[in-house]
Amino acid sequence: MRSTDYYAAIDLGSNSFHMLVVRVVAGSVQVVSKIRRKVRLASGLKPDGSLDSAARERALQCLAIFADRVNDIAPENITAVGTATLRKLKDSDPFLNQVRETLGHPLRIISGEEEAATIYQGIAHTTAYHGRMLAIDIGGASTEFALGQGFDANILRSLDFGCVTWISRFFPKETITKANCQAAINEVERIVSEHAEPYREHGWDIALGASGTFKALQEIAHERRMPERITLPWLEQLLTESIQQGSIAALNLHGLKESRKPTFISGLCILIGIFRAFGINTIEATEGALREGLIYGMLEELQHPDVQLRTLESLARTYHLDRQQAGRVHELALKYYRQAPQAWCDIAEEEAINLLRAVSYLHEIGLSLNYQHASSHGHYLVANSNLPGFNARQRENLLELVQAIAGIIDDDEQPETLPEHLPLARLARLLRLAVLACQRRNNAMIAKASLSIEGNQITLNFANDFLEHSPYLSSLYRAESEWQEQFGGLLLR
Repeated sequence: MRSTDYYAAIDLGSNSFHMLVVRVVAGSVQVVSKIRRKVRLASGLKPDGSLDSAARERALQCLAIFADRVNDIAPENITAVGTATLRKLKDSDPFLNQVRETLGHPLRIISGEEEAATIYQGIAHTTAYHGRMLAIDIGGASTEFALGQGFDANILRSLDFGCVTWISRFFPKETITKANCQAAINEVERIVSEHAEPYREHGWDIALGASGTFKALQEIAHERRMPERITLPWLEQLLTESIQQGSIAALNLHGLKESRKPTFISGLCILIGIFRAFGINTIEATEGALREGLIYGMLEELQHPDVQLRTLESLARTYHLDRQQAGRVHELALKYYRQAPQAWCDIAEEEAINLLRAVSYLHEIGLSLNYQHASSHGHYLVANSNLPGFNARQRENLLELVQAIAGIIDDDEQPETLPEHLPLARLARLLRLAVLACQRRNNAMIAKASLSIEGNQITLNFANDFLEHSPYLSSLYRAESEWQEQFGGLLLR
C-alpha cells in the first residue's frame, strides 16, 4: 500500500538531479528527505541532440536511487519534470524512454516558460514579499526570469545559457582569465538585453535569486560576515579574486564550498551580465525554486497569501503555543510601536510590523520544552526551524528579538545587551514592555499605560494608581526600569 501522506518532486536539471520529499504537518510543509546528485547532463549533450554514454550512465544510476526512494509513495503524489537539456534531446532518442522506465513514473519535459512559472511559484510560496518580484534562476543549461506579484507571474522568459554550458563555451581548459570572463559576461549581457525591456517597463520592488549560484554567494557572504544582499560591486570584487587565482582547480575563495567550485566562475559571470543588462541594484538569495513550485502545485490547501502567517500558525500548532497570549502581546506591541515617534524605530514599517507579529507568536516557544531556560530553548527552536516566508536577514532579526526578551517569561538572567543595530534594539525594548504588561495572561488585567519617548528614554504613564494596586506587575516593571537604564531609561508614572 503506497502512502498518500508524502509528496515527492523530482527535478531532472542540466547540472544536478534533485528530489524533494515532504509531508504536511500542522498546515505547513515539512521536508523529510532531499537527494541531490551532480549528473552534469548538459556536459554530455552532443551537437546532434544526443547524449554521450557517460552522461546517460550517470543519469540512470541517479534515477534508480530516486525510483527506490519513492516506491512507497502514492503515484498521484509524485511529480517529475525535465528541463533544458532534456528539452534539447531529439524526440526519437531512446534515452527518454529509459528515463521513464528507470524512474517508474511519468516524466514531463516542461517548456522554458513553464519552468520559469514554476520557479516563480516556488519562490512566491516561500517568501513574504507582496510587491512586484523579479525572480531569477541560473540553471545548468538555461536561465529563467519571471516577473509578477503575489502568486501571479505575467512576464516569463527562459534563455539558452547556463553555468554548465558557459563552462564548456568560455572556460574549456578551466583557466580563468580577464579575457574569457569578459567574453562570458558580454555574451550574457547581449542576450539578456534583447529581453529586458518589458521587465524594466513594469519594474520590480525586489529581485530574488534561486538555486546554486545564489546559494554559493549567500554562503560566501555568511562566512565573511557580510550582508547577504548581492550587489554588482561585490560580484566584481569576487571576479577579481577569481581571476587572480587563475583556474577553476585553484579557486580558493573564502566561503566557497568545494562542491560549488566547478560552476562558480561561469555562474558569477552570468550574474554580472544579468545585473548590467537589467540595471539591478541588489538581489537577495531565496530558498524556493523549481522543486518547491512543484510541491506547492500539488498542495492547493497551502497556497496562503500571507506566507509568514502560515508559518507562524503552523509553529503555533506544532508547539501548542498560547495564541490568546500571542494576540495580547501583538496588540500591545503594535500600540507601543505606533505611539513611538515615526523615526525612532527606523525600520521599514511593514518589516517592523511583521517582526512584532512574529515575536509575539514565538516569544514563548521555549516553554514547550521547559520553563527553566525557556528563552534559550526558544532561541534554539527558532534557529533550527524551517521558516518559509522569512529570508536570511529576517530570520536573523527574529532570532535577535526572541533572544532580547529573555528574563521575562522565565527565570533566566536578563540579556547582557540588546541587538547592536539601534532600530532593532529599540523594537526589542518595546516588545519587552508588551510581553511584561501581559504577564497576568488575562485581557482584563493587562497593564494599561500610554507610552511616550524623548531621546532614548521611554515613559509609561499608568492610569488610576495602577502600580500601587498591582504589586506583582509593579515589581516586574521596577526591575525592567533598572535594566533599561543602560539603554536610555524607562520612567514609570
